[in-house]
Amino acid sequence: MSDGSRLILALDLVDVGRALRMAQDISPHCFAIKVNWPIILHAGPQIIREISRFSRVICDLKLADIPNTNRLIVERVRELGAWGVIAHSFVGQDSLRAVVEAAGDMKVFSVVAMSHPGASDLLNRFHDMLIDISMKAGVYGFVAPGNNEAVLRQIRARAGGMKIISPGIGAQGGDEVSAVAAGADYVIVGRKIYQASDPVKVAMEIDQRLSMML
Repeated sequence: MSDGSRLILALDLVDVGRALRMAQDISPHCFAIKVNWPIILHAGPQIIREISRFSRVICDLKLADIPNTNRLIVERVRELGAWGVIAHSFVGQDSLRAVVEAAGDMKVFSVVAMSHPGASDLLNRFHDMLIDISMKAGVYGFVAPGNNEAVLRQIRARAGGMKIISPGIGAQGGDEVSAVAAGADYVIVGRKIYQASDPVKVAMEIDQRLSMML
C-alpha cells in the first residue's frame, strides 16, 4: 500500500484467485483496497484478513440495520483486520453511532450520496441532513459521488475537513482528477482498472495523475 496515494481499488471481482493476485499487484500503487459483498460472498470473510496482510482494507458493507445488528457485524469485521467500514446514514444516528462505537480504531465512512442515476430519486436530495446525522454519530468520513461534481462540491463545503472517498470513476462516467478537484480526498476505481488489459499500468497511471495534485 502507498500512504501517499489517493487511489482506492474497488475489488469487485468474484474470481478469488484473480482478485488476490490483482490486490497484491496493485497494492503498492493505492492507498487502500475496498472489498464489497461479491468477493466476500465468493471467498468468505477471511478474504478481509488475507488482503489486510499487505493493504488497508475498507469493507463496503453499506450497513443499514438496527444498532445491535450493525454492532455485531462491525465487531467481526474489526476482528478480521479491516482498516475501514462503510455504513449507510439514512438509518439514523443511533444505528450509525453503534457502528462507530463497535469500530474502535477502524475508520467509519457513511454514505451521504451515491453515484448511480437512481440515487437522485431520493437519497441525494438529503445529503445535508445525512451529513449532519453522520457528524453527530462521530464518523471519520463520507462516501460521495465522484461522477456528480455539483453534489460532491456541496458535500465538501458542508463536510469541512472530514475525509471524502468517491466512487463513480471510470465506468460510471467520473474522472479521477475532476473528482479530487471537486473535493474528494480519495477516489474509488474498480472496472476502469480490473477490466483493463493491463490493470497495474492503469492503476499506476491514475496514481501518478493524482500525485500531481498533492
